[in-house]
Amino acid sequence: MGTEAQRVGVGKQQTLRIRRSQILTLVVAFLASAAVAYAAYGRFAISTEQATPMQTATVRRGSIAATVSATGNVVPNKQSKLTFATSGTLKEVDVKLGDKVKAGQVLAKLDTSPLEIKLAQAQSNLRAAQVKLDQLKAGATADDIAAAKAALAAAEAKYNETVSGPTDADLKAAEGAVTSAQATLAKAQADLDNLKAGPSQDEITAAKADLDKKQAALQQAQAAYDKVSWRGDIGSRPEALALQQATIDYQAALANYNIKIAPPKPEDLAAAEKAVETAKASLVSAQAKLDDLKAGPKAADVQAAQSAVASAKAQLALKQGPPSQQDLAAAQEQVTSAQLSVQQAQDDLAKASLVAPFDGVVAAVALNVGEQTSGTSSVTLVDPNSVRVDVTVDETDVSKLGLGKTAQITFDALPDTRIPAKVVAISPSASVQQGVVTYLVSLDLDTQGVYLPAGMSATATITVEQKDNVLLVPNRAIRVQGRNRVVDVIVDGKPETRTVTVGMSNDQFTEVTDGLQENEQVVIPTTSTAPSRAPSVGGFGMPGGGIMIRR
Repeated sequence: MGTEAQRVGVGKQQTLRIRRSQILTLVVAFLASAAVAYAAYGRFAISTEQATPMQTATVRRGSIAATVSATGNVVPNKQSKLTFATSGTLKEVDVKLGDKVKAGQVLAKLDTSPLEIKLAQAQSNLRAAQVKLDQLKAGATADDIAAAKAALAAAEAKYNETVSGPTDADLKAAEGAVTSAQATLAKAQADLDNLKAGPSQDEITAAKADLDKKQAALQQAQAAYDKVSWRGDIGSRPEALALQQATIDYQAALANYNIKIAPPKPEDLAAAEKAVETAKASLVSAQAKLDDLKAGPKAADVQAAQSAVASAKAQLALKQGPPSQQDLAAAQEQVTSAQLSVQQAQDDLAKASLVAPFDGVVAAVALNVGEQTSGTSSVTLVDPNSVRVDVTVDETDVSKLGLGKTAQITFDALPDTRIPAKVVAISPSASVQQGVVTYLVSLDLDTQGVYLPAGMSATATITVEQKDNVLLVPNRAIRVQGRNRVVDVIVDGKPETRTVTVGMSNDQFTEVTDGLQENEQVVIPTTSTAPSRAPSVGGFGMPGGGIMIRR
């Protein structure tokens, strides 16, 4: 058993040594193959680098421009938000959105009925004022002079009557008025006293007797009626008529009796007392007038009569003589005032029509027939043939701009359209939004017949500086070496590094002011990827991905 086990163990060790030898042989073979491949790859890479040609560009003269780009929108130069200058009810709307209109064309109208009435009234007042002025200039007529003379005569008669005192007839009339007032007062007082005292016993007894009499007559008439009430023609019988009359007489007697025994009503007492007070006042007035007549004319009455005579004389003198300058001036002012009222009424009537101030297109209509105007915008009118572009420029670029700077305008909605423009306005104040400072810049442009709706997005490329006939090289040819700018120039077929002085530049070219000559060739570095080097071989593996053998 032991001998057999030893024999088997020796066989396994020999087998393991053989397998290790085979693996080592494979690894050596693999490394040899990798070395051969690396050498071949290196020779291929070198040959490829040597075969790549250099890219060059010719130094040439030309123009270079520095630009600033900004975005904005198309804005019409002529845009009016039209409103009625007077209030009223909208009667008609003559345009709609998108209509083309001419200057002076009526767009909408208000109801002019109230304004027409106002104008007619103003014209009537003007005619009246003009007639008065014409009459004043023409002088008074014969009838006017006669009326003035009559007024003077009446004033003089009144004066004479006042200073001469009352006549006997005036005194008798005044005394008669006092007597009449006394009688009226006595009767009113008697009526009041009788009302307060009520009816006498004799009047009550007489009223009661009359009532009893009428009641007996009614009973007799009723009895006679009852005897024949069965007849079909009872309504036309004398008994029916007698009963009706007896009933009326009884009711009248009863009412009279009730009045006699009833106390006076408050309203009757109030009326009687008022009649007494009125009679007393009339008596006082009549007595005062009589006393005034007996006392003779008062100084105030005489003075008033004299003033009336003087006024009548002045009016007659005015009628007989030419008009005064003051009267003519006052009449002329009345005419002028009336003319202004007519003009104002005409202006108000004209304002009842909304008129286009220029040729354009209707951009908005905010009107409905029947509505009351409120002073807000009614019709918006724009001129599509006169537009500009307003853009916002960053604060770092606005200092580079100036009036008259040229630009090119492009539009997102019109990719094939480029329109020349120039700066016509720069806002003196900034707009700050979320910490970003910008300035509004306006550019005038020739639309060249292109329709540009208001609000269309636009991009402006503004030329801020331009130089002509300068040496230009591509930006890619220039590189930084230390503190210098250098380019590689082809001299005798080989690149030569040369320091240059640069000036302006844009996104493609740079101006060279020193270091190069026109028509020289400069090298443009290529952007192709260089071939990677083959990995080195060492130990049992390769950097970046070798094979490791574990024992």
